[in-house]
Amino acid sequence: MGKTKWETAGFPILYLGTGLSLCWVAVEKWVYPFMTTDIIQRHNVPTFGFPPDLFVVLSAFIEFVVGYLLVVGILNGLLAVVVTMLFILTTTIFGYTEVVGHGIIHIVLLIFIIEGISFYNPPVKMHKTRLDQMIFVFLNFLFVLSTFLLIYYRFA
Repeated sequence: MGKTKWETAGFPILYLGTGLSLCWVAVEKWVYPFMTTDIIQRHNVPTFGFPPDLFVVLSAFIEFVVGYLLVVGILNGLLAVVVTMLFILTTTIFGYTEVVGHGIIHIVLLIFIIEGISFYNPPVKMHKTRLDQMIFVFLNFLFVLSTFLLIYYRFA
């Protein structure tokens, strides 16, 4: 999108696409938890004392929240660093497959770390007061969560 009339839309689309894809994968873990539970059991993934079923639900919730925060523009740089570190740690379990499977996401997260939100006016900044921003984040979270669940259960 560089050097075109859509150049200013590049970063918002990148944040939106990355965040929504993380949300979509999280909902997939809620709807089909057995796929992730099978991976956990087959590769002996540490669940930190939680039963695998509960670990899948909890990790999916965290993944959904991270994706949502990328969409609304809260803690984008910090989230990019944390998620990059998590992906690097999962490389110790899954090896080369992990690097290849998440290669594009690694590149996008590095772009987020380097650029920050310099060219992106996050949706949360539409609201001036802290209270308005909190209300926006809470209500929008419920809307995005229910919309994803509705779409997934209706069309999957």
